[in-house]
Amino acid sequence: MMRTLLNMLFFFGLSSTYCHAVHAQNGTGIPAVVNYTKFDYHGGSQNWDIAQDKQGVMYFANNEGLLSFDGSHWKLYPLPNNTVIWSLAISDDGKIYVGGQDEIGYFSPGPNGILTYTSLKNKIPEQHTRFADVWHIAMMGNRIFFQADDRIFEYNGQSVRVHLSGSQWLFMARAGDRIYASDRVAGLMQLNEGQWTPLPESKKLAGVLIAGMVPVGKDSVFIVTRTNGIFLLHDNTITTQNFTGHNNLYINTTAKINDAEFAMATSSGGCLVVNIKNNEWQSFSDGQGLQNNNALSIFVDANSNLWTGLNSGISYINYNSAMRYLQIGKANNLPGYSTRIFHNRLYVGTSNGLYSAPLPGNSEVRVTKDDFSLVKNTENREAWNLHDINGHLLLGNDIGSYDVQGTEAHLLSGGTGSWYFLPLSSVYPAQDIVVGTYNGLKRLRYESDNFKDEGKMDGLPDSYRFMALDNNGDIWASHPYRGIYRFSLSQDKKKYTSRLYTSNDGLPSALNNFVFKIKNRILFATAHGLYEFNPQTNRFSPSAFLAAVLGNIKIHYLTEDKEGNIWFSNEKGTGVIHFFPADATSNPNVIYFPELAGQLLPKFENIYIYNRENVFIGYEKGLIHLDYKRYATAKPNVTIRLGMVKCTGKADSTIFGGYHHVGDGELPSLPAAFNAFHFEYSSPSYESRKSIEYSYQLEGYDSDWSAWDTKTEKDYTNLSNGKYIFKIKARDNQHNESAVATYSFVIKAPWYKTVWAILGYLSLFAGLIWLIQRHQQHKLLVQQQKFEEEQKRLKYIHHLELEKNEKEIIKLQNEKLAQEILLKKKELANTSMHLMEKADTLTKIKEKVSRLTQETSNDHDIKSITDLIRDTEKINANWEAFAAHFDELNDGFLNKLKKQYPQLTNTDLKMCTYIKLNLTTKEVSQLLNITVRGVEVSRYRIRKKIGLQTEQSLSNFLNQI
Repeated sequence: MMRTLLNMLFFFGLSSTYCHAVHAQNGTGIPAVVNYTKFDYHGGSQNWDIAQDKQGVMYFANNEGLLSFDGSHWKLYPLPNNTVIWSLAISDDGKIYVGGQDEIGYFSPGPNGILTYTSLKNKIPEQHTRFADVWHIAMMGNRIFFQADDRIFEYNGQSVRVHLSGSQWLFMARAGDRIYASDRVAGLMQLNEGQWTPLPESKKLAGVLIAGMVPVGKDSVFIVTRTNGIFLLHDNTITTQNFTGHNNLYINTTAKINDAEFAMATSSGGCLVVNIKNNEWQSFSDGQGLQNNNALSIFVDANSNLWTGLNSGISYINYNSAMRYLQIGKANNLPGYSTRIFHNRLYVGTSNGLYSAPLPGNSEVRVTKDDFSLVKNTENREAWNLHDINGHLLLGNDIGSYDVQGTEAHLLSGGTGSWYFLPLSSVYPAQDIVVGTYNGLKRLRYESDNFKDEGKMDGLPDSYRFMALDNNGDIWASHPYRGIYRFSLSQDKKKYTSRLYTSNDGLPSALNNFVFKIKNRILFATAHGLYEFNPQTNRFSPSAFLAAVLGNIKIHYLTEDKEGNIWFSNEKGTGVIHFFPADATSNPNVIYFPELAGQLLPKFENIYIYNRENVFIGYEKGLIHLDYKRYATAKPNVTIRLGMVKCTGKADSTIFGGYHHVGDGELPSLPAAFNAFHFEYSSPSYESRKSIEYSYQLEGYDSDWSAWDTKTEKDYTNLSNGKYIFKIKARDNQHNESAVATYSFVIKAPWYKTVWAILGYLSLFAGLIWLIQRHQQHKLLVQQQKFEEEQKRLKYIHHLELEKNEKEIIKLQNEKLAQEILLKKKELANTSMHLMEKADTLTKIKEKVSRLTQETSNDHDIKSITDLIRDTEKINANWEAFAAHFDELNDGFLNKLKKQYPQLTNTDLKMCTYIKLNLTTKEVSQLLNITVRGVEVSRYRIRKKIGLQTEQSLSNFLNQI
C-alpha cells in the first residue's frame, strides 16, 4: 500500500508538467464518443448527476426531471412541481432517490411497471419542510442522506431525521464504508453513530469546495476539490498533494474507474482521466468528440465506460472498448492508406504524405496524434503503400518508389506513381522486386543491401495496383475496370507478355476484380464471391475455399496474418476468419466487427495486423486501433429488457413501463377493444448497441421466432381474445444470446363471446330451433293441406279423366254398337231381302200351281213345285235368325213384347217387328204374303190384344218398348 501511495505522491508532484501531460493518451488513440443532444432525449439541456440500475438502465438528473435511457429509448419523468433534479442515487431495492428544489423523494415501479414518484416531504418534521436545493445524495445500508445547504435529511425507510449544519453544508458523499460531509467552518466531517464529528485535521478543508472523493484501497481516499487541488485522506490524516496544474480548471465532480484510474468532469476542459500507476492523463474534450467542454457530471457504468452530463447534452465515451481511433498528425481528416511498424516506429501513409511516430522501447504500442510527424521527402503526396522487404521499408507514393529510413525517405525510382511491391521470391533476401505502377511494371534489383532501379519493363502499359505471384512464377494483376491480367516474365526479367481475362473467360464481370494471395493460393475477389483459375481449362470458376463463410457476395479486401487468420471486408462488413488448427483450411469460424461498418476507406481498404494486441485499420480520418486479443476474449453479458408495452383501443394506454414490481403474478386482463399492441425493447449494451440484434415471438400468435433484426420495436394489430406471451431475446455480433424476457397478458373476449352471451346465443338458438320447428310444422301442415287439396284436385281431375275416358269408352262402345247395329241392319236387310225373296217365291209358287192346274198335269211340274216349297222352308228358317238379330238391336224387343203380351201370336210378333222397322203396309203385306187389307186387320187385332187406345199410334207404342 505504501508503494502505491508513493506512486500517487510522485504523480501528483508533477504539477509543473501538467499542462503538457494533460495531452498524453492512455494507449493508442481515443475511444469512440457518442453524443446525445436534447433533441434526442427531449429533455432539458443540463444534466447534473448520473446513475445506473441493476438492469443497466442509465438515469440522468435533468433540468426537466428524471431522464432514463435503455440503449434505444429515452423517457422523461418530471417531478410533481416540475422542478430541476440536482442529484440522484439508486438503492439496492431499485428505488431511484432524487433531490431537487425544495423536494426529496424517490421513483419506484407501480403495479403496471411504470415509474411513479413518491415524495418524502410529508415525512420531514414540519419545521424543516421548507428548504432549498438538494445537491448530493449518499447511501449507507438502508439509510438515505440528502444534502441541502443548511441541512442533511436522513431517511431510514419510515421517517426523516434532520441534521442541521453549524454554518453551511458544502458537500456530502460516501467513500468506502463511511459517509463524509464538508462544513464551511468545521471542515471535513464523518458520520459516527448518527452524529457528525470532525476529522482530526478537518480544518484543512474548511471553506474548501469538494468535487468528489475517490476511495483507494481499504483505508485511503483521494479528496478532489473544485479549485484547491487534491488531498489524500489516510489514517485520519489529510495530506495536501503538491499538485497545482489543474488550478486553471474548475472540477465539478469525480468518478472512480478502477483502482488505477479515476475521471473528473471539468467546467471548461471536458473530462480528464487520471492513471495513477502510469502517471498519465487522458483528455476528452471537444477535440476528442465531446459536444462541449462544460462537463457537469461524470459516471462510470457497469462496463467501465464513461457517461458525461454536459451543460448541453450527454456524451457517452466507450472508454473500455478494445477499439480506438487515432488521428494522424495535427491535420484533420487524413485517411490512412497503409500502415507498418518498422524499427520501433509507426508509419502511416496518408493523402498528405507519409507520417511516422516513435514507439516506446517496450512492447507496447502507445501513440497519440501529436507524436506524428511527416517523413521528409514525402510531404504533399499520396502515400499509397508500405512494404517491408529485405529489412527495408519501401514506400509507393504518387511520384515513385522510396526507401524509408527513419524520418526520411530516399527516392528509388521516379517518373510515375507506384502502387505495389511484389518480391519474385519468397526466400529473403529477394533479389528482384516487381513494382506495379500507374503505367506498367518496373523492376528493382537488390544488391549489397541496396535497391537499384532497373527501369521500366517492356510490356503492356496499364495501372497495376493489386498483384500476386503464383507457384509457376507468373504474376497476376487486377484492374478494377478491365479484368484480370496474367503476366509471364522473360528469362532476364526485362519484359513480360500479358493476357487479359474478362467475363468471356469465366469471370462474372470485368469490373471490380481484385487479386490476393491467401494460404499460398491465388484468389480473385469478385462481385460474386471468390474465384480461382483452372490451368487445365484456362478459365475462372467459383472457389470452394471459404464459400461457406463468405458466400457469393461482393468482396473488397483480403489479407492473412501471421497466425493464418484471414481478415476481410465485404458487403456485409469487416471481420476475421479463424481456422482450427491454424494451418487448416476447413471448419472456419468468422467474427464480424459491426463497429467498423462503413468505416473503412472505399476502394482503399487496408488492415495491418502487427500482433493480436495491435491491429491497424485504415479509415477516412486516420487509423482504427484494435486490440483483437482483448476484443476476442471479452465475454460480453448480453441482456435484454422489455421497456414498454402499449395497447391501443379507443385511446393509447401504457400497460407496462419496463419495471417489475413485487407481487407480479396476476396477468393483466384487457378489454377486447384493446387488440393492438406496441412493444419496445432494448439491450443496455451501450458499447455494442449497433451490433445488437433481436428476435421476438408472440406466443399464441406467431408460430416461431422471428428473424434476427436490429429494430427495437414491434407492433401487433387485430389480435383476437385469448392469452398471449410476448418473448424477446438479443444477441451480439459473436452470436452470444441473452436470456429470454417475457410479458404475458390476456385479451378478454368481447361481449358477444362472454359466457352470458354464449348462454344467450344458446337460448336464442334453442328459440330459433323451436321457431324453426314450429315453422316447419306449420309449413308441413300447410303442405299437407296443399297436398290434400292437390290430391282432391288430382282425384277430381282423375275423376274427370275417368269420366272422359268412360265417355270415350261409351262413345267407342256406341260407335261399336252403331257399327254392330249397322251390321245388324245389314243382316236385317238381308233378312228382309230373304223375306222379299220368300214372297217372290210364294208368288212364283202360286203362278206355277195356277199354270199347272191350267196347262198340264205331268210329274215334272209337281217336282218343281216341291222344290219351290223347300226353298220357301229355307226362307222360313231365316225368320228365327232375323228375330234374334232384331232383339239384339232393339234391347230384347220381342222378348219384352212376349212377356208383356203373351197373347200375341208369332204372326202378330212379326207384324210388330215390321211396324217397328217402319215398313210400309205394302211391304208388310208382301213379307207376310197377305193383302193390304189383311195387314190392316192384323194391325187392328194387335191393338186389341195389347189394349191400345184409338188415339195412340201403334208405331209409337212399339218404339217405346
